[in-house]
Amino acid sequence: MASYPSIADDPLRALLDAAVDAIVLIDAQGLVVGFNRSAEQLFGYRAAEVHGCNVSMLMPQPYRGEHDAYIDRYAHTGERRIIGIGREVVAQRKDGSTFPIDLSVGEFSNAGVRGYVGILRDISERKRHEAMLRQNGEELRRIFEYAPTAMTTTDLEGHILRANRACAELLGCRIEELVGKRHSDLVHAEDRPRLLAAYAQLREEGGEFRQEFRYPRRDGTEMQALLYSAAVADDGRQQMIISELVDRSALLAANREAEALRGRLTHAARVGQLGEMVSGIAHEVNQPLTAIANYAHACRRLLQSGDATPADLIAPLEKIATQAERAGQVIRGLRTLARRGETPRQTLQVNQLVREVLPLIEFDARQAGIRLRMQLATGLPPVHCDEVQIQQVVLNLVRNAVEAMNGARSSDVIDIVTSTQEPRFVEIVVMDSGPGIAPEAADRLFEPFYTTKPQGMGLGLSICQSIAIAHGGELSYYVNERAGATFALRLPRLD
Repeated sequence: MASYPSIADDPLRALLDAAVDAIVLIDAQGLVVGFNRSAEQLFGYRAAEVHGCNVSMLMPQPYRGEHDAYIDRYAHTGERRIIGIGREVVAQRKDGSTFPIDLSVGEFSNAGVRGYVGILRDISERKRHEAMLRQNGEELRRIFEYAPTAMTTTDLEGHILRANRACAELLGCRIEELVGKRHSDLVHAEDRPRLLAAYAQLREEGGEFRQEFRYPRRDGTEMQALLYSAAVADDGRQQMIISELVDRSALLAANREAEALRGRLTHAARVGQLGEMVSGIAHEVNQPLTAIANYAHACRRLLQSGDATPADLIAPLEKIATQAERAGQVIRGLRTLARRGETPRQTLQVNQLVREVLPLIEFDARQAGIRLRMQLATGLPPVHCDEVQIQQVVLNLVRNAVEAMNGARSSDVIDIVTSTQEPRFVEIVVMDSGPGIAPEAADRLFEPFYTTKPQGMGLGLSICQSIAIAHGGELSYYVNERAGATFALRLPRLD
């Protein structure tokens, strides 16, 4: 083995031992002539244990068996395969364990003697990190590809880079047909400008948006979908757009069916209310008709007497007109409440709504010895509502108050009050003097099918509350100063 006296020199030894990376020096035959402290720590050998040994002892098979051939080929051909280039290889410790390293090899000549220097760096941690990144990337790829929700990634101009299986199935096409297309080309032509504007805002400002768009399918059907898109930024610059597509067609159809069912249920409740009040309504109509007949007979007798003047007929004719109007008001209210289907919402005055509906319940109230007292505020702002539905709520609340007070009350008055005490609402309050509602029942008043009445179905107040909420308002209950029940219907004011 050639002699390398310089390796033992203190300056060079100090330089080698100060190096962070492992350094191994070998002669032209591949025998170790230098082994610094970092190499000792890396391989678990002391320098004396490896000095003069073939460097292949630091390699596992098959590198160990091939190493001498590499050196020999280089010595005869000069062909470099690793010298001056560097590569990743596998090394072996004293305990037999292997690990990946970055190996850089250089050639040196000292006093006519040639050799090689290897600089080695353990890259186990880097490899673990790279493997973790690959695993995470693969997991993300699979999550994206097999996610049950339709997803796409697009560039900043809206061109689809990737689309998953759920997206292709939702739109009725293949993934290959989606890639490269602009997402805006997939939506209904009328919705396209809105989506392009949303993408432009993402491109300029980042952030996210959530909007509904219509997507024509290949089979000719149309899908209503919620598109949620967010810009992905790196170092403050937008890089791509990730989108999620949620089919809302089934949900909207279910909502329409639920709304239709609610309408049928509401109508059934109105018809039930009218059925219970039919005798009272008949009496309310019969009274003005009887009065009209009596006044008409009186006018005929006056005319037959031959002594009547036009002035004598004015008073009975005016009374006939008044009674006819009263009967007509009851009939109109009856026909309105019995009407099937939704009526368009209109701008209305709540005072007029109350005045029109109370005649339908006045007879039942009088029979029970109860007075209906209206306290209607002046100058109330209008509301935008379904006249029939709001009258149904008021009728239901007043009927409940009459039933509560029948046989158990501290006074004979039910107050129907309108006001604007709430800053955003017009309020209709029905206040009775009955026994009130037990605390345990009060918490469940608006639950469907919950009732405190022996013959009740438990749908009246539930329907009333749903009507109030559908109008953007609310229906609440509290105990008043007379220990009776108070129900407050609040509707958004239009001013």
